[in-house]
Amino acid sequence: MKNVMRVVSMLLLVAFFCTALAACNNNEGDESNTNESVQLDGGFYGYNLPEDAYYEDEVVRVLTLGAYQIKPEDNPEYSEEKLSAVLSAASECTRKVEQRLGVTVEEEAIVTGSRYGGPFYQRVVSDAMSDTADYLFIMPALTEAAMLATDGLLYDMNALVNLDNPWWCKDFNDAVTIAGKTYFVSGDITTVGLASTMFVLFNKRIESTHELAKSYGYNSMYELVDNNAWTQDVMFEMAKKVFVDSNENNKPDPDDDLVGMSAQTNIVYWLLRSGGINVCTLDSDGYPALTVNHERALTLIQKAQQYCQDPKSGLLIADDYKDYEGPMNPAPEAFYDGRGLFFFNAISAMDAVRSMKDDFGVLPCPKFDKDQEKYSNNVGAWTSNCIAIPTSIDESKLQLAVHFIESLGAISRELLTPAYFEQTLQYQISRDDDSVRMLKLISENRAPDLSEMYRWGKMMQTISEMRTSPLGTFVSAYDAIDEQTILEIEDTVELVKNMEN
Repeated sequence: MKNVMRVVSMLLLVAFFCTALAACNNNEGDESNTNESVQLDGGFYGYNLPEDAYYEDEVVRVLTLGAYQIKPEDNPEYSEEKLSAVLSAASECTRKVEQRLGVTVEEEAIVTGSRYGGPFYQRVVSDAMSDTADYLFIMPALTEAAMLATDGLLYDMNALVNLDNPWWCKDFNDAVTIAGKTYFVSGDITTVGLASTMFVLFNKRIESTHELAKSYGYNSMYELVDNNAWTQDVMFEMAKKVFVDSNENNKPDPDDDLVGMSAQTNIVYWLLRSGGINVCTLDSDGYPALTVNHERALTLIQKAQQYCQDPKSGLLIADDYKDYEGPMNPAPEAFYDGRGLFFFNAISAMDAVRSMKDDFGVLPCPKFDKDQEKYSNNVGAWTSNCIAIPTSIDESKLQLAVHFIESLGAISRELLTPAYFEQTLQYQISRDDDSVRMLKLISENRAPDLSEMYRWGKMMQTISEMRTSPLGTFVSAYDAIDEQTILEIEDTVELVKNMEN
């Protein structure tokens, strides 16, 4: 059955690319005669959509995890009063694609906090088994996308869409690729994926008062980023420099002290990923292998341990206050109240800055050192979503699915992502252009880690626990779980190889 599906798919792809090539030769930038939509670069917002790609009265159904993301107005609780700039932009993007392709979009959202085989995963598997899938693409969490991929239930997106198009996130998509196959992707459509990306906020008033950037020979924090000088050592040193232990109890007090940084338990893992280090990397054949036990990783982890365990670091860990009875966790509240220099978290945490009076700036996660090639920002596999096309869809609709996804990606780059940046920064006092530039840098340099998505062993948990573990104990902790982790990786590789046969 899989071989038949593969043959049919390839025939469809040949027809699709032949049609696209003919359209490129004949379109020559002419506007579509189907609607008012703006045509850029000879296509739909930069996508070379064939002129005759029109699917009158077709219904495009999409299954999403959590909130309504493609068509917010499908949400039963939708109202004009609750409409944000991002939801409005998402609705507009979908409306224009509907109009251009002659289709109607219907979105079904499965609202659940369950992962690892939860209701969303069960729905897709059940529909595949009963041949009842009526959606053209899905937007699952990364953890469940990984499960569906190893079940053989997702198409290789590399064979369907052009992942070199600028509305796809290259770093992300490269990171989830195994043996040349990319079963799920991220880009301008998936603002949830961007919201799940780690970054750093800094308090401009505190930075200016202590002349932190100037102490390193730069006029601003942004200049440090631009000159590859924004490193983990610099962040640690700055955090320590501003820490004020007002009650002299040799630890940061979330209610009174001026703290250096607020973060969460996973900070050591985030720093590892910020240092451009993956728990697993791909071998010469493109298959994952456990590779985190090397000198650079060990050095980074030990430095992170030293910072986290230094009583003078000024580090507040939000997870230490899970039982706090106040209206807000005191660790991030210290930053929002103007009593913290750095806030190291996911971009989604920006929603809470509405109460902040001080101006703030946006920074990527710091490099490990100046020699690191580029900035690296981890995408959380639990919260981030992605886009995938299930193999259970009606194959006659495959071309429509591709045209829809590419068109929506193209217009989202023009309309949705700028709206997301604007809303993310809407409470920033100065609204400086550099913060927008930093967000773009973060967006283009974000990626998850295979081990976090596929949950091989307990490596992420083990690395995160180094925050409170004795210095130098990572090697022994690694040795205790590496064999099991390798076995689980090998199981995944075997599943992938079986899909290729």
